[in-house]
Amino acid sequence: MHIARQTPQELVIVTGTRWLSAVVACVALFPLYDLITHHGWMDFFLAAFLLGFALLMDLRKTFTFDGVRRVVRWNGRKILKGESGEIPFADINNIGTQVTTAGQNQRVPIYRLTIETSQATIPMAYTYAGQPDGYAALRKQILEFIKGGATLQPSATLAAKPDRH
Repeated sequence: MHIARQTPQELVIVTGTRWLSAVVACVALFPLYDLITHHGWMDFFLAAFLLGFALLMDLRKTFTFDGVRRVVRWNGRKILKGESGEIPFADINNIGTQVTTAGQNQRVPIYRLTIETSQATIPMAYTYAGQPDGYAALRKQILEFIKGGATLQPSATLAAKPDRH
């Protein structure tokens, strides 16, 4: 999870495992090459397994905190599912940390950030990380942005943003 872009009017947080998916897809090229050159059918199954795993691991969530409109827009993507939503800053109670356990005997705590509202808790990632205070600085930045808001009026923001068509 990292800040992809930050301006006084906007904060964009991106999280995902696209890097892992890309590495596994690259590894799948080796058995594919062997399949083409030596016609080994076991290479076909290995390549198919690796490419399937790469597709499963291509997870991504993007949260755009819009300080001018005072909303956060988010979208997430998995292999067969997409999701999105919009939450007004006024509905956000807190940016929290969700904890679960993993590992042998479920003893290792793992964490991810969440947006907490009175209606729901929205996870900010599909995956968890292992550091208990690893998100403290990011959580603080998000909360400061939500509480501080934007410094420009909407008309000034539209004039300042370049057209990206």
